[in-house]
Amino acid sequence: MGFNDFMNKVRQWDNRSAQWIVRHFYILFFEIILVVIFVATFMNALKIIDVGIDIQKGTLLERLLMTQSINTLLIVILLLFNSFWMLYIFGSLLRLRSLLKNIDFNLSRRSDQRHKDK
Repeated sequence: MGFNDFMNKVRQWDNRSAQWIVRHFYILFFEIILVVIFVATFMNALKIIDVGIDIQKGTLLERLLMTQSINTLLIVILLLFNSFWMLYIFGSLLRLRSLLKNIDFNLSRRSDQRHKDK
């Protein structure tokens, strides 16, 4: 095994380990954080809805505060859904990038072998 072949193998191992780290650590880390935030927000929404049932007979100020809380909660939930979507897009771009790197690596390796054969 020549030096160039050894270095190609090292590059391939490095590329695969970097793919594994990016795919399994960062994406899962952010997904777990978003799921925890979503569950906390959902639990808060249930509490707001529970309180909202009692307030319907209350004063105008209480009803306005409840409406404001529900509107803010809807905005937060929509932002969380947007974050999930952006994380999905980001993960897809990373997978596409790693796929293109693998294709580039294999094509450059083939062209190096062709030049050696000539």
